[in-house]
Amino acid sequence: MFEELKKYKEINGHCSVPARCSSNRRLANWVLKQRQQYGQLKGGGSSMMTAERVDMLNSLGFTWKLRGGNWHDMLDDLKEYKERHGDCLVPFKYAPNPPLGRW
Repeated sequence: MFEELKKYKEINGHCSVPARCSSNRRLANWVLKQRQQYGQLKGGGSSMMTAERVDMLNSLGFTWKLRGGNWHDMLDDLKEYKERHGDCLVPFKYAPNPPLGRW
């Protein structure tokens, strides 16, 4: 599937395969699974994701977290902000992550 993702990127210029990609449902499911496995790995849980696979996907510019309406992703971003700044007082116009400031 990694080779299919490489081909997808060559054609589309990115690795963000839509979850409802009608042209390649298998690839869309595989990409979703990679993100889930990575999240489990980062969370300290059991995961089939390896450092080698992370490096391979990173080499393609793989997007691990999709921004948008996902509450848990925004919570993770807030936790990262707190680690860096010591509080959760994100400015409304926080340039590095504008959606976090609005959230």
